[in-house]
Amino acid sequence: MGLFDTVELYDDVHLPEYPEGITPAEDVDWQTKGIDRPTMTTFRITADGRLLEEEWHTEAVPPEDRPYASRDDVDEDDFRYMAGSRNRVHDGWIERDDYHGRFKLKHSFEGLETLVTYQVTFTHGQLEGFERLQ
Repeated sequence: MGLFDTVELYDDVHLPEYPEGITPAEDVDWQTKGIDRPTMTTFRITADGRLLEEEWHTEAVPPEDRPYASRDDVDEDDFRYMAGSRNRVHDGWIERDDYHGRFKLKHSFEGLETLVTYQVTFTHGQLEGFERLQ
């Protein structure tokens, strides 16, 4: 397992050899570990072939709004006390016009016996194309 990033595809982004009868590609949260060091962030590939990266910050969640912190059987020394203690807040999108390279997109669909994998190629921030690997 481990950390990964999510990649969203805009409508009109075409994946070659996309399997029939499954969720449309633009409705799938694709996973990658290959853009930068994975940090559980979200990237988007736009219809005009740009790569966007989500900007965000975190804010503290008060103990009374956390899932376990207000339970009688959980005190401040319990690791569950900290569960849900930070909330991610979306700040906007930045264009990654500096990205030059390849990365893989992956998703496991119910009903398919294989992981659907694509290699994505960007040249100086512009999408060159997708290649179906599996």
